[in-house]
Amino acid sequence: MEQAHLYLSARDAAAMLGVNMQTLYAYVSRKMLRSEKIDGSRARRYWRADVERLAGKPDPQAPAMPVETELASATRLTLITGQRLFFRGRDVAQLAEAGTVESMAALLWQQPLDNWFAQPAAALPGIGVGMLQGLDGVGILEKAGAIFPLLERADPRAYDLTPAGYARTGVDVLRWFAALVVGAHAPADGPLHLFVANVLQAPAGYDEVIRTLFVLVADHEFDPITYAVRAVANVGVTPFQAVTAGLIASQGQRFQAERYGVAARFLQEILASGDGAAPVVERLRHGEALPGFSAAASGEDPRTTLLMAALARVAGADPLYQRLCAAQRMAQGSVHATMDFIFPAMFVGYRLGLKGDALAIALIGRLVGWIAHAMEQYHEHALIRPRARYAGLLPA
Repeated sequence: MEQAHLYLSARDAAAMLGVNMQTLYAYVSRKMLRSEKIDGSRARRYWRADVERLAGKPDPQAPAMPVETELASATRLTLITGQRLFFRGRDVAQLAEAGTVESMAALLWQQPLDNWFAQPAAALPGIGVGMLQGLDGVGILEKAGAIFPLLERADPRAYDLTPAGYARTGVDVLRWFAALVVGAHAPADGPLHLFVANVLQAPAGYDEVIRTLFVLVADHEFDPITYAVRAVANVGVTPFQAVTAGLIASQGQRFQAERYGVAARFLQEILASGDGAAPVVERLRHGEALPGFSAAASGEDPRTTLLMAALARVAGADPLYQRLCAAQRMAQGSVHATMDFIFPAMFVGYRLGLKGDALAIALIGRLVGWIAHAMEQYHEHALIRPRARYAGLLPA
């Protein structure tokens, strides 16, 4: 997703600073300005924020930011620009090298969480223990919807909505949701990616794939589900309630019909075929869309590239992974379509045996972003009460 207002050309940057081009280049070499190469060109572009900071004044030609009349349109959490993704200014490609879901929570929530992940998780009350045992055949999201209110009521600390309190409860939400995803009746100590890999008896090396997935999926700006989380968080709810709102929204019929549901069915077609390219060809032959793929003009999602690379390192010889790659090559070669991140994310869940809830593994990492957005919305914005523009019949 390109955001042209974030950049200035070299000529515009020099004009705003009142310097010549040689001085502009000197500023870059002295680390006073950041720049990046423009794809397909020898030219470079410069971060508007750096230029404005150095100039000491805003650019009068910059487009005016819209006045916020409803939910916030600005965030300090995630920046998507070109084919790059940043969490609080840090490149996700670098974070994915060694980051964990715990370190992503500390980064996005801006809280020191090391001790909290090592402490015992919130305990489920007696009635909840029996209920959880009786919900073994229920879907993961429905199970969370039943258990989270009990966990919240059993721990008065959940109602502490200060930044530290929100983060402390967020740790419990993460650990309990991970337990529900893998079918455990209680959270365990230790890194969550190792807990998930061990309980699900993941193939060798998949603990690294899961770790990478958790980092990459942590946030993706104001997608529809995150927007729903922020709307609920604005009134002042606990982390359990904010995450429940996200889980409910992710089951919406529009989201299922237009995004996840259709992509999940197409992935199953690909993995069940003898040749992963065949289902792609079959759909193209009938003029049908390719769910889970996008026009190449938008560029490949960097998360897709990173997760596919992580899978290749441990599953390169896996026939299921080879079918996924065959589908990717056919879509790219025939209609220049690139694979969306949802495909390899679901593949990980599918390969770990969660065929009916293939995206649930990724949701463990996504909860980090939901909680971060809930914190940002509640702590940095006033209670919203927008007025409607009436468009119905006028009274007689």
